[in-house]
Amino acid sequence: MLTASRAPCYSSLRRGTGIGDVVKRIAWVAALACALAYVVSSGTAWAQQPRDPLIVPQEGGNGSRFQIVGQSGWTPGDTVTIELGYTAADPLQYPGPFYRPRQATVLRDGTWSFPINVNDELFPFPLGPDPRYIVVRATTATHSALNAFIYAPNGRQPQGAEAIARLGFGPGPASVVGLFTAALFLTGTGVLLIVSGAGARR
Repeated sequence: MLTASRAPCYSSLRRGTGIGDVVKRIAWVAALACALAYVVSSGTAWAQQPRDPLIVPQEGGNGSRFQIVGQSGWTPGDTVTIELGYTAADPLQYPGPFYRPRQATVLRDGTWSFPINVNDELFPFPLGPDPRYIVVRATTATHSALNAFIYAPNGRQPQGAEAIARLGFGPGPASVVGLFTAALFLTGTGVLLIVSGAGARR
């Protein structure tokens, strides 16, 4: 009689209805949450990489000043030709014309810089009262790069939120390779936890 009364109790414990089963579920959810946080944080970090050449600051009005800084891909000793355009449309699709070329020399560390004063002498025409983009094109014999300064008189920005975002004013699309790697991590973590849970129930 004593042996028969113990059998149902032992069988119910093996069905996984105790605290151990709850802990496993909590651990599985926590692992998925961590993996998802990794995907989001990685995507945001990759999206915030600045364009080259760097524009500092990125926005200003008439009478302001910005610095153009070449950061990577430039050969030491090369001469960089810097040209400026002026547009109200998407600056990264600007076809021209470009005005008044300037020159800088790439330093030994592969970088260069050039200051620009924003005033009515910048172009063959006055800047005017409306917000625009001042497009910066920098070229050498082997390398070319494009970015833009936001001309914002009285703090007014030009139309085109998408163009502004691509200049670094907010999160853009993250690296496809990075997101794929993070997704594999997420899937692998979930599969391992499911398999380990199934094995423990056998």
